[in-house]
Amino acid sequence: MDAQFVNNLQILLQEISGASSTEAIQKATTALNQQFYSTAACVPALLTIAKDNGNSAVRQLAAVELRKRIAKFWDELDDSVQQQMREAVLKAIVDEASDPVRHSMARVISSIAKVDIPNRKWDNLVQFLYECCQSPTPSHREIGIYVLDSLFETIADTMEAHLGHLFILFKTLINDPESLVVQVTTLEALGKVADFIEPENRDEVSNYQALVPSMVQVLQKCLATDNEVYASRCFEVFNSLLILEAPLLNRHFGELIEFSINVGSNEELDDKLRIMALNFLSWTATYKRGRLQKLKIVKPLIEKMLPITAQEDPEDIDEDSPSRPALTFRHVDELDDEIASYHEKLLPLIFNLMNEGSMVIVKYAVNALDCILESIGDPIVGYLPQLMERLVVLLDSGAMEIKPIALSAIGSAAHSSGEEFAPYFDAVISRVKQAMALTGDDEVMALRGVATDMAGTLAEAAGKDAFHPHLEETVQLALQGMESDSSLMRESGYCYFGVISRVFKEEFSKYIQFIAPQLLKTLRMDETVQFGFDLEETNEGEMAGAGGDEDDDDDSENLPFNVNTAVADEKEVAADAAGELFANATEGFLPYVEDIAKELVELLGHYSDTARKSAVVALFAFIRTFNAMSKPEPWKPGVPLRVPIDDNTMSMIKVVLPALLQVWEDEDDKLVVIQICTELRLIMKDVGPAVTIDYVEDISTRLLEIFEKKALCQTADLEDEDDRVDEEQDDELAEHDSLLIGAAADCVAEFAEVFADAFEPIMDTFLPHISGYANPTFATSERAMSVGCLAEISKNMGPSITKYAETLFQAFMEGLGDRDLEVRSNSAYGVGALIESATIDASPYFGDVLKAVYPLIKLEDNTNNARDNAAGCVARLILENADAVPLADVIPVWISALPIRKDHLEDIPVYDAVCHLLKTKRAEIEPSLPALTPVLKQALEDPASLISSESKQYLSSL
Repeated sequence: MDAQFVNNLQILLQEISGASSTEAIQKATTALNQQFYSTAACVPALLTIAKDNGNSAVRQLAAVELRKRIAKFWDELDDSVQQQMREAVLKAIVDEASDPVRHSMARVISSIAKVDIPNRKWDNLVQFLYECCQSPTPSHREIGIYVLDSLFETIADTMEAHLGHLFILFKTLINDPESLVVQVTTLEALGKVADFIEPENRDEVSNYQALVPSMVQVLQKCLATDNEVYASRCFEVFNSLLILEAPLLNRHFGELIEFSINVGSNEELDDKLRIMALNFLSWTATYKRGRLQKLKIVKPLIEKMLPITAQEDPEDIDEDSPSRPALTFRHVDELDDEIASYHEKLLPLIFNLMNEGSMVIVKYAVNALDCILESIGDPIVGYLPQLMERLVVLLDSGAMEIKPIALSAIGSAAHSSGEEFAPYFDAVISRVKQAMALTGDDEVMALRGVATDMAGTLAEAAGKDAFHPHLEETVQLALQGMESDSSLMRESGYCYFGVISRVFKEEFSKYIQFIAPQLLKTLRMDETVQFGFDLEETNEGEMAGAGGDEDDDDDSENLPFNVNTAVADEKEVAADAAGELFANATEGFLPYVEDIAKELVELLGHYSDTARKSAVVALFAFIRTFNAMSKPEPWKPGVPLRVPIDDNTMSMIKVVLPALLQVWEDEDDKLVVIQICTELRLIMKDVGPAVTIDYVEDISTRLLEIFEKKALCQTADLEDEDDRVDEEQDDELAEHDSLLIGAAADCVAEFAEVFADAFEPIMDTFLPHISGYANPTFATSERAMSVGCLAEISKNMGPSITKYAETLFQAFMEGLGDRDLEVRSNSAYGVGALIESATIDASPYFGDVLKAVYPLIKLEDNTNNARDNAAGCVARLILENADAVPLADVIPVWISALPIRKDHLEDIPVYDAVCHLLKTKRAEIEPSLPALTPVLKQALEDPASLISSESKQYLSSL
């Protein structure tokens, strides 16, 4: 090696490290780039300086510059030079006393490994690092784990092959008795390891979960020593684990939550440490809300958060405080109902925070307010004056960053308060129209988007007459916004038009000619895009300006992507709007139906599951709308069709059903299939057997796959149940499977209603599969689905259910003895429906049925509609054969369960039975008339009641 070359290079590095001016750094950098960094000789020279210079700042700078040159020059070096450097850099990092230099040297090793390891060189590196990690010297263990950690950034694929051994090593290092550095670095390495663990790899997930308690102990040690830097690094790892698909934290999730809330509420700790813990809780509410709800800790968690939100903020308004992240915990849609129940405690705190001078505090407060208002319901009326006063001030004079949130909160208030919002309508709509006309940067356009969306909310809250004077202006402003080059504005426009069309119905038709072409334009948008990324690695200790030339280690490359999620989101919203617009504008939408339907069919095969769901909903809405426009007679069950269907409806059915069935077979997302089943059930209920009469066989095949758990969407995630990883993943899969099987069961039950007697061959196919789920070995949700589906089929098939009466009666009676209330409730409904529909005399079994439903009648509440269903069952027995019912004993108990609380379909048999007893002058009812009279009065006055017209007329005349 040329000693003069090394010396001159060293001089320039010393000048940079000691430079006091930008000009001096730039001059030295230019000299470095021109005289040294254009040749491979700089690589061994930089290593010499990095290990031998007496100044640690120069050694670190040399190591940083060396790392940058490896990728370009390493392969140009002779094998002998490379080997000498490998040996030298390993010796240097062990001998180095300075932590920053060691860290930079570790990245040099990582950069060399990135080139060498794929070429099967430097085979002893990993063994060297293992030896370092097992050394009795703490500094050597620190080196070993730090380099291993850095290798996950450069040769992750190679490191992944060593996971089995690494877990054993990490188990020791995470519990290092002497060095917190080793422990924290191990925890960070585990954070990188987590990225490579697949959910179905049970061994790796289990090995990782076993380390979580030790990881938490490391974090506890950092907090106990007030080490903010290390604690922050630990929390970053835990936060990242929350968003991964693999359930790495789930086994210890409850303990983590408890630990975090204890840290967050501990006022003896430094506020910065408390804030980290509270931020972790906010992340859990965002990414693990289902787990929070399953563990039933949301309410206790909110109760512990409330005192934190009330804690005094620091005098410096720009200084963060624990109360703010505690408020952000509420910003989760799925938890709104539970959080809104605390409005009496939360809203006064939020109103006070809205008066703070700090924009950050006000933003937190208004965000929290918006979420609470969405779910608060009637209690909002008492807060409206104070609420609107503050929000309008923020909308008028608040920071631009806060205005969209304030406007959104006003929209939530309007939605929740309905007609009570009328006194504020004029003041708000004028501001909304002003915001809808804004132009400017992204913040301004965000406000305009919220205003456009909110105009529809105001229209629904105020009603057609109040909003009519503003219709033309807001429509034009929304159309103008959609002409901008902004997906956000188009999405907001579609949302507005969908809502406003619901308010104005066919009167809105005149605007369709302007909206429909934009819908088609969106649905036809090309989503193929090319992104270029410049992936520049930033490293600890690098000095700005040093060697920043084109020869730097550059990992950038152009990566092609064919996914533009903004366009996908826009198409989803456009599809939703298309269904709404046709349903409401009807005639005015007809010229565009064919073209838009064609694009929606294409959208069924889109990569976005939510876009596919929206396409499914919209296409069935088209069928429903055509049918409604034809003003048909009510459909009648049975095959062949007893009520003809018009040509337009049938044509749309022939467009939608074949396309849907084609994509259904290959659909791998459970929620999309659930949507398909749901829409099929609803369209059959609306349009009757005509929708599915030509497609029964194909639909039955798909439904049967679901019951057999062989549908693609059930096998796409995990090939079989042995691959399931832990309780959380089992729970999630079970929940989705339950929803899916339930949706399929509802679909089958609807088949029974629309096909009546012709359902019998379908029943023969499905009965063994559906009834099989009633077995006690199946989950509660599946048992409840089974008896619930069979109950609906018993009702819907009418007399033709008689063929299956014995099998079904046994299933329902077993269900009435089930350990779960929902199963017992469904069984009570089922046995009553079966006795009502079947043509056989079931009176010999009335005593057994009454004995089985008695505990449900006597329940203190109506959970799972159990009392309602039991009351309905008793009513059906009375209607079937009152003489077989011990009326004197049954009537007082039966009336005690009335009126029907929730499942008002049971009003029909219940009050029909009451009328039957009164009309036939049964003496057994007379002693109960004083108790019955207020029940009848309440039922007759309840607008939700569904009493048959004949019974209602009779009871009203009494």
